[in-house]
Amino acid sequence: MPSIRDQFDKIVNETTTYDASKVPDAVVKNISKWQWGKYGWTSPVSLIITATWRKHFYPEIDCCKIWAQDEAKNPIEGGYSIRSEDESITIPVFAKYDLCNGFCSDNSGMQGSRAIKKMRNLKRLNVDFGQAQRTIFDLKLFALILNQINELTPEQALELLKYEIVTAKDIRQKRIATNAALANQETKSFDLLDFLSKTADPELTKCVVAACLETLFSKHDMKLEGVSDYKTAADARAQKPGDLCLSSSDEYKIAIEVKDKSQTIDWENINRAKKILQKHTTVEDFIFVLENRSATVTTVIQEMVSSPQLKEVPCDRISFMSVHDLYKMALAVSSEAELVNITSKMLTIAPAIKPETKNAFLATQK
Repeated sequence: MPSIRDQFDKIVNETTTYDASKVPDAVVKNISKWQWGKYGWTSPVSLIITATWRKHFYPEIDCCKIWAQDEAKNPIEGGYSIRSEDESITIPVFAKYDLCNGFCSDNSGMQGSRAIKKMRNLKRLNVDFGQAQRTIFDLKLFALILNQINELTPEQALELLKYEIVTAKDIRQKRIATNAALANQETKSFDLLDFLSKTADPELTKCVVAACLETLFSKHDMKLEGVSDYKTAADARAQKPGDLCLSSSDEYKIAIEVKDKSQTIDWENINRAKKILQKHTTVEDFIFVLENRSATVTTVIQEMVSSPQLKEVPCDRISFMSVHDLYKMALAVSSEAELVNITSKMLTIAPAIKPETKNAFLATQK
C-alpha cells in the first residue's frame, strides 16, 4: 500500500475541483475567513492542511492534540507532533508543486507560529483558551477551524482538503500571471522612491535596494544573493551574513542589512554585525541600508560612528547608508527606467512580497 505521503502527493497532484456541499457550512464559512497570503497568516496554513489530511487518513484521532509532549516533556495521550508531520509531508509535497509561495510557509508552520508552539501546556488546542501570545493572524479562528476539522468524517475531510488545494493552486496561478506581467512589461519610468515611501512592505524595500546593488556591482563580476530568501528563514540567515550579500569568487565581500521605514538601528544590531564579521572574515563591508533617510543621522548612530568600538576591528567595517543615497548612486550609472525594470524582476523572485504590492507596481505601468 502506498505511504501516506505518496497518497497525499497523489491528491495534491490530481485535485482541480472540490464540492463545497459535501463539507459542513460552518467549516466552509470559517475557513473562508482566512486571509490567504496576507503577511503573518501564511505560516499556520500548512498546519491546517496537515490536520485536514490527518483527519481524512486517521478519522479516529483527535487532530487537535497537536503536540506529542507537554511542556514538561511528558507524553500527551493520543497526541502527535503536527510539526513533524508538517515538515516531513505537507511542506515537501506543496513545495514540489510550487504551492507554498503566497499560500503557506515553505519552512514550517509551527516554526513560523511560535505562539501555537508555546500553548502546548494546554495539551489540546481547544477554543476556550484565555490569554495567549499576541499573533498577527487570528489565533482563535485557527483553533476553531482545527476543532471543526476534528468533527469531520473522512469523506468530508477529503473534500475540505481539496478546497485547500484548489485555493493554493488558484493563488499559484495568479502569482505566475502577475510575475509574467512584471517580467515582460514595457518599463515606464516613474518615481520609484515615492512609490516606496507610500508602500508598507519591507520586501519592496529589499527589492529596491537589490536593484541598486545589481546596477552598481553586476559589471564587476559581483554576484547578488538574498532576494529569493525568506527574511525569517533560519537556515538562510545562518549561512549568509546579511539580508543581501555580494560575493566574488565564491567569497562574501559585502553584507547588507536592510531596514524598512519602520525600523531603526541600536547597539544590538551592532553586536550582531560584529559577530557576523568575526564569522565571515572575507566580508569587507557590512552596510546597514535604512529606508528612513533621517534614521541614518540619529543621535544614536552619531554616537555609534564616533565610538571607539566602530574604530576597532572588525567593527571598522560597519557603515550606514540610506536607500535614498544608494538609489542616487545607482541612478548616476543607470536610468530610472532601468532601475524600475530591475526592481520589477526582483519582485518576481521575492517570496514574501505582498500580492497587493505587485499589483500596485503593475498599476504604475498602465
